Amino acid sequence: MNGKFFSSNIDQQSWPIIRQFVLLWMLLTLALVIAFESIYKAQERSMLDFVHNEELQAIKVASQFVTEELRIVHDDMFYLRDQPVLRDWLERESSPNQDRLSSDLLTFVKYRELYDSILFVDTNGKEKVRISRNRGQPVIVPGSELQDKSSLYFVEQALALNKDNIYISSFDLTIEHNKIEQPIKPVIRFGTPVFDQRGQKRGIILLNYRGQRVIDRFRTISQQAIGSLWLLNDKGYWLVGDRPEDEWGFIYPGRKDRSFANDYSEAWSAMMANPEQTQFDVNGDLFTYGEILPKTLFGDIPERIVSGDRRWLLVARVPFGTFMVKNVMGVRILAFIALFLLLGVVSWFTAHYRIRRRQIEEQVRISETRFRGLVESAPDGIVIVNKEGCIILVNVQAERWFGYSRDELLNQPIELLIPERFHVNHRQYRQAYTKDPVVRPMGVGLELFARRKDGSEIPVEINLSPLKIGQELFIISIIRDITGRKQSEQARREAQAKYQELVNNLRVGVYRHAATSDGCFLEVNPAIVEMFEAESAEQLQKYPVNKLCREPGCWREFIHKARQKGYIDNEEIPLVTLKGREFSASVTAAIKKDSAGNTCFDGIIENITERKAVEQRIQQLNKALRERATVLESVNHELEAFSYSVSHDLRAPLRAVDGFSRILLDEYADRLDETGRDRLRRVRAAAQRMATLIDDMLKLSRITRSELKREDVDLSALANEVIDELRRLEPNRVVQCTVQPGISAWGDARLLRIVLDNLLGNAWKFTSQQPDAHIEFGVQARSDQTVYFVRDNGAGFDMAYAEKLFGAFQRLHDASEFPGTGIGLATAQRVIHKHGGHICAESEVGKGATFYFTLEAREDL
Repeated sequence: MNGKFFSSNIDQQSWPIIRQFVLLWMLLTLALVIAFESIYKAQERSMLDFVHNEELQAIKVASQFVTEELRIVHDDMFYLRDQPVLRDWLERESSPNQDRLSSDLLTFVKYRELYDSILFVDTNGKEKVRISRNRGQPVIVPGSELQDKSSLYFVEQALALNKDNIYISSFDLTIEHNKIEQPIKPVIRFGTPVFDQRGQKRGIILLNYRGQRVIDRFRTISQQAIGSLWLLNDKGYWLVGDRPEDEWGFIYPGRKDRSFANDYSEAWSAMMANPEQTQFDVNGDLFTYGEILPKTLFGDIPERIVSGDRRWLLVARVPFGTFMVKNVMGVRILAFIALFLLLGVVSWFTAHYRIRRRQIEEQVRISETRFRGLVESAPDGIVIVNKEGCIILVNVQAERWFGYSRDELLNQPIELLIPERFHVNHRQYRQAYTKDPVVRPMGVGLELFARRKDGSEIPVEINLSPLKIGQELFIISIIRDITGRKQSEQARREAQAKYQELVNNLRVGVYRHAATSDGCFLEVNPAIVEMFEAESAEQLQKYPVNKLCREPGCWREFIHKARQKGYIDNEEIPLVTLKGREFSASVTAAIKKDSAGNTCFDGIIENITERKAVEQRIQQLNKALRERATVLESVNHELEAFSYSVSHDLRAPLRAVDGFSRILLDEYADRLDETGRDRLRRVRAAAQRMATLIDDMLKLSRITRSELKREDVDLSALANEVIDELRRLEPNRVVQCTVQPGISAWGDARLLRIVLDNLLGNAWKFTSQQPDAHIEFGVQARSDQTVYFVRDNGAGFDMAYAEKLFGAFQRLHDASEFPGTGIGLATAQRVIHKHGGHICAESEVGKGATFYFTLEAREDL
């Protein structure tokens, strides 16, 4: 009886618990079923979205690669077309210029591995220069092996282009002698016409782009993609497919039926019918489609692009079932049972969980404080966003870099800090990243920019790191401003380019040589290759330097001297070229160690054969000049004695004639009739005129023998001084004088004043009969030369007598009409010639005259 009562009492106490347990179990089980169903559908949707995005991304990456590669080809093509060495060769097709052109193109192909060959083809379709790869190494094709390409379609197409037009061939295989070259060499040919400085078409530059790079890149992307990635031409033939035997069906006669258009006719029809639809399903397969239009790749006017292929198609295919979420029922049942059992235990740990939760919240608060301290003290900008892309936290450095306050950034979309042109792509990237968050840098291989509050942009590096707190996903962006680094890299690249250009353009040989007597050149510039008459730098670098010496052992002695002193300057060494021609060289070297610690010599070699011949000739000329100087010194002494005699011995009789004539006129005029007085006046005038002629001759002689004292001369100021003096002598004359300000020259101020005295004085004299007289002094530029001029509107002269104009005592007008001795222009000419210049005149009778003269330019110090 007591046992029955006890059992009944337990049932009464446990029944409410059992009933509540059953009810909770049913509710949780129902929720579990709903959750499992939702998870399955979410997984399916997520996988579909992921596959769609991954395939679009694969197509985009492949398209970007092709676009970037071909843009590099575009830039290279115009760079080669505008090379100075090509311009020099077009102006003068000499062997040295062709060797320089071939050497530059060889160096270009060596360091630019995009090309299988580079050709210059003339307007007749014949190769003039060709650089080809032989077993992977670029070589200059000898002239005997150059071919006639006039019959090839791509040569005809490129030769028909106008200036700045571009030809892009079809993407096909290299065919030699009507056979497909083996192993196959996929190629895209680029061509543009080359014009000389006179605007005449001289030929074309052809670049054979190594199409295998595109194919290899596509295969790499395809291996990383979920499905298959193919490249097709505009006819639907595979350029890159799953199997090699399906590719290039339009070239191989036995593969004409192997094409995407045949094997996937429904997909091909869908692409042709609706080219704007980038993704579609056919028979359960997912196709992702993109196209590359060669005529729009370069940003040029499309009419300037001639393309063999209208477009290239990028197609990705994911077969049915590959991207579908499989229903693994066994796993789901096991998970359901495990969760079902777990639910029974959950209630027993509720109290424990609540206590533990308070402890965890305290730890999280402490951890958050530490985290915020680390974030605020970080040297880089830190921005944390949630999965919707809204900013939830920034540090001080981010505020400082972007110019926003913290309140202005919080709860704003992350695109606020991104340039507007990147917004659409960034949202897609962000969505893709939230589906597969991993620690990685952002935009590998791309240049990233951030936008500041003032609209300016800065180059940045960004590292992404996911942070999951509970069910919330946050993305930590660590942003580094790399403006300084970019500027340094740009400066370094510019410095390297300038240094390389400087070395390559030097007309002296620059070399690096192993510090051994029997070593070879390690590096050489084009000038030293030309100096030793080598076909290429590689040929010269294989030749031991000691074998280039005319005298045995001279290079060993040179190395010994350089090692002792650490350097050696301008050592004269007799050398020989690879063709056996001997020449004298001045060699300089400095010992140094390269980055690997090996000792070497850097230096220059200058061919001084001509200089030594010139020096010998100069010595002979100097000897002859010294002998002539002795003779000239004797002549000058005689001229000085003659000048003294003219100045003193002839002046005294003239003064006597003039004086006695004046006395006769003054004291005996009343005893002479008018005819006698006229005769005496004429005698006196002739004596005075002869004295003036003697003075002018002496002045002309002194100018010829005087020494130049050059300096900067303000010709405008000298001209104004001369004009002011002329106005003082004839204050009643009204003459409009124009002097261009700021005219200067390099010469002797005293002698240049004599030139302006004569030229402006003549202009003043010969405008005396003009009621509206005008005189102008100015300067103009002709053929890169400064030309000075004095212009007037006076009497002028007949140009038929211009050759007599600068002769001594030559006059083109009667002395009674315009006084003078005819020495002034001869004196001006002597001064101009003494300054290394030239003087000439233009005139017309009654319409004035213009005198032009030049002066030797100042030598740069």
